[in-house]
Amino acid sequence: MSASDGVFNNLRQKLDVLGYTQTLPLAGIPLVAALFEDLVKSTESLRDAKKKIVDLLEEKSCWELGVEPYKCDNSRLLAECNQLHQQNLKDREDYEQRNFELGQKIRNLVTDKFHLEEQCQQLQQQLSSLLAKHQSAVTGPNMKNVKDKGKKPFVSTVRSGERIPPLLESGGNIRCTKCTSQTTRPHAPDSANVGVAKMPSVALKNEIDRLEDRVKNLTDQLEFYKRKIESRDREIRRLNELLTGGRPPAALAKDCCFKDVRGMSEDIENLQREKTESLNKIRVYQEQMHEAMERALSLETHNKQLQHDLDELKVAALAVETQANSEIAQREQELEDLQNELKKLRNRPEKGDNRTQIGRRAGGAGDGVNNSNDSSAVAALNADKRRLNERINELTQRDAELKSENERLQKKLSKLKGKIHGMQKELLDNVQQKEQRTDEEKIRIKSERDFFQKEYLRLISKAGSEKEVEFLQSQIKSKDDELRLLRAELCLRQQERLMPTVNTANAATATATAASLASARSNHSAKSTFSAASSDCVQAVVLRAERERDCARAELERVRCERDTLREKHVSLLQTQSLETQKSQTHIGELNARLRQLERENRELSTARVPHETHIVLLKEEIDELKRQIFVLQEENTKLRTRNSQFKILNEQTERTLQEYQSKLTIAERQLQTADTRLNDLDSNREVTHREAAQLRNEVAALKKTYVSLESEKDKILTQLDAKTERAYQLEFELKLCKEKRLALEKEVKELEEKLSQLTTKTRERTAELHETSTESKSLRQQIAALKISRDEAIAENGRLSNELAERQAEILTLKKKLKDSDFEIEQLKQQLRQYVAEVKKAEDLLTHKEKEREEMLEHYRSLSHDAVILEGNNQSLEVEAAEHKRQITELEDEIKALKKEICSRNALIAQLEDKLTALNAQNAKLERELEDALDEQHLLKVDLAARKELCDKLDVERDKLNAELTELNEIKRKLERDNEKLRADLEKSSNGQKVSSETLEELLTKTRRDLEEQIKVDSKLSQELVRQRQQNDDLLRELDAERQRRHQQETLAQEYQIQNQELRHNLTDDRFRQARSRDQSPRYPSQTFTNKKNNKV
Repeated sequence: MSASDGVFNNLRQKLDVLGYTQTLPLAGIPLVAALFEDLVKSTESLRDAKKKIVDLLEEKSCWELGVEPYKCDNSRLLAECNQLHQQNLKDREDYEQRNFELGQKIRNLVTDKFHLEEQCQQLQQQLSSLLAKHQSAVTGPNMKNVKDKGKKPFVSTVRSGERIPPLLESGGNIRCTKCTSQTTRPHAPDSANVGVAKMPSVALKNEIDRLEDRVKNLTDQLEFYKRKIESRDREIRRLNELLTGGRPPAALAKDCCFKDVRGMSEDIENLQREKTESLNKIRVYQEQMHEAMERALSLETHNKQLQHDLDELKVAALAVETQANSEIAQREQELEDLQNELKKLRNRPEKGDNRTQIGRRAGGAGDGVNNSNDSSAVAALNADKRRLNERINELTQRDAELKSENERLQKKLSKLKGKIHGMQKELLDNVQQKEQRTDEEKIRIKSERDFFQKEYLRLISKAGSEKEVEFLQSQIKSKDDELRLLRAELCLRQQERLMPTVNTANAATATATAASLASARSNHSAKSTFSAASSDCVQAVVLRAERERDCARAELERVRCERDTLREKHVSLLQTQSLETQKSQTHIGELNARLRQLERENRELSTARVPHETHIVLLKEEIDELKRQIFVLQEENTKLRTRNSQFKILNEQTERTLQEYQSKLTIAERQLQTADTRLNDLDSNREVTHREAAQLRNEVAALKKTYVSLESEKDKILTQLDAKTERAYQLEFELKLCKEKRLALEKEVKELEEKLSQLTTKTRERTAELHETSTESKSLRQQIAALKISRDEAIAENGRLSNELAERQAEILTLKKKLKDSDFEIEQLKQQLRQYVAEVKKAEDLLTHKEKEREEMLEHYRSLSHDAVILEGNNQSLEVEAAEHKRQITELEDEIKALKKEICSRNALIAQLEDKLTALNAQNAKLERELEDALDEQHLLKVDLAARKELCDKLDVERDKLNAELTELNEIKRKLERDNEKLRADLEKSSNGQKVSSETLEELLTKTRRDLEEQIKVDSKLSQELVRQRQQNDDLLRELDAERQRRHQQETLAQEYQIQNQELRHNLTDDRFRQARSRDQSPRYPSQTFTNKKNNKV
């Protein structure tokens, strides 16, 4: 027994040190000892685990510090990689540029070689012709003298473009020399005119070749710039894939399905309406939640008031009990005095009959007085007893009513909790539906934004093309002015040249005829012998001259008809050109107006950009603050959930203990009822004893009257007194037993009352804690509502930014379309160039044909002036065409310059994208760090939860309770995991939204003014709501602190009251123990004293 007592005492001391003051049964010592050992082991293992966790965290921080430079190196290497990509692009483009320039040089050298070879051939031909002429000049006279002897002179009308053969230059025949001289004199100037006429055609051919080479160079340059643009586009696609996670912007832009501005505006209005409706619903739900919480608070206050009334009743009951105990102590003191007096009376000796009579009389008188005092005391005790019974009945009824009221309030609270849970579910469903709708709307608005970006880029490109058109129109006007001046000069020169040619032709024919007649006459007068022959020659010459004159006139009319047709064509071309210029001018005016409008909008956007950027910075700071608050609130939420689970477990335990104590109370009430029945029996016995005492008094009176009969019956009376004393002693013994039972019952009642007081204090504490948790949950719900609002704002911001991103992508697509259009225009220009080359070839064919006709006319008529005029007109037309070709070349050069500018802009865009990439990499590293911290905190929370679970498993006594608590803890854990998953999803959504917002923050500069103003208004409203929510949160936190202080005060008062109650009870038990000891030490008393004591006790 000593070993078991030592184990028990040791275990009891350990449990008291830990604060477990519950009663420890002997049967539960091994189980509690095992649990205590497990608790010690678990605390030691928990301490070791915490140390290990701290070491691991330090090691993790060291690893993170070591990894930081590698992350910086990674971002630096990424930037260097992008720079190398860009350098590679530049080197490749430089290489292609050098190849292109070398190809141009090679082509130019080949053409120069070709021209030089042609010139060499021409020079060789001229040398060969000169050598042939020299040889013919040397050998010609000898051959002439031989051949002219048997031939007559003949004048040929067909001449080549070369010199007259030396055959006619000789003066062998004096007859024919004049004719030949007359016919051959104008030939030298004609040959010079032919050379002059041939020169422009050769220059035109060279110019055409040069232009063709230039066109080829320009086409090659266009292909080179196309390749350059394609390489830049590939680089932009690569960077966009790095930015968007692999999805190219072309695939994103394909999602654009809405291209109607009105439809988009209607969808935006519908979205705004739905947003306002959802906000109104959320406000209504919040108001309902506030009302429910106010009802719960009012019920809690009512419950507290009822509890206060119950405490007052208990205090009154305790006061009544103390008063009753004091009265009982007074009565016991009186009984002790009476017992002392009886002892004194017993100790006196009997000195005689008279003394005995006197003593008996005095004893009779004293007995009468004592009997009268006892009857009054018994009546007072009965009245007190009835009053106390009535008070106890009232208190029991009040307790039952309070219990029923408490149960009713608990049912109401459970119903309200169910309603709140249902409302929370509805809110979550609504929020999920709204999120789905916002995602769908986000996708749709992204597509629309892509479309509008395309439109914006198209308008910008149109603005650039309008500038080019203005430049081209100015060039066209200058060229038109030059053409008019050249045409006027041409007309004047043609008129001046046509008049002298006709006059010279007529004069030449007249002089020729006159000379021929004069020569004929002179010859006829000189030599009459040759008159017939000379007249025949003259007639033939005249006929030939007339025939040539008629041919020249016909040719002149034909040339005039061609001139008229060419003039008509020129007039029609001028009219079409004027119409085209008018159209282009109108188009240019429209484009200028649109340019001005775009510039004005650009200025407005640039002015509105600065406040928006400041607002974005403020929003970023608020987002950071909200993130910190969310983190703090999550920690508080986890703590509150753990506390709530503990409170639930404690509530269940207290409910079980309350049920046990209620059962014990019912048993005690039944025992009290049995004790009341026994007391009633004792009262009936006391009445019987009173009657017997009255009979005895009557007998004493009879004995006084009859002293002799008393002396004779003295022995009988003594025997009767002995029997009665024995009976009184038995009754006294029974009274002692009843008193001990009553004391035991009183002790049990006091213990039950102490337990009830403890339970009431615990219930008060739990109600206060429940109130605190309800207020904290209310504040948390309000904060969650504020966070939901901020999340909705972030989602709206995300949608807006995604819209802008889609607009930018649409602009990129429009740029691509414009590039395709420019390619198509370049192909059209190529076709036009080909057509122009074909027309140039036709013109060359016409030139060759005209040259053939000119040679025929020179051979037939020997007049080159008219042909020279025609050739000059053709040359001028060719020059006009060459000027047009030059204009087209300038246009192509302008296009090349525009493409170069576009390449520069693409380079700038690539640099911007690389900067964004580096910033996003840094942000990604930060987010990874935050994620690792969150995972570590979650791991620590899981470790704490596991430790608490093990402690709960080891400290529970009964397996059924342990299983129930384990199931409850598992449910709580599942709920916590669900909440954790929800919080993770929310965090992931917010992080994704922040990523998208950080990616598209720089693209917010091109948003329209209306969206900015609406956003500013919404932001101001939301900031006001945020300020209001923060004020409410601060007020609630102050109220929470005040309630906690009150709770601490109440706990201190309750502890003081418990200490006072324990001291009073100890004093009562000590007094009763002393009284019991004094009663046990007292001897037997006579019947009268015992009856008096019995009556006093009753």
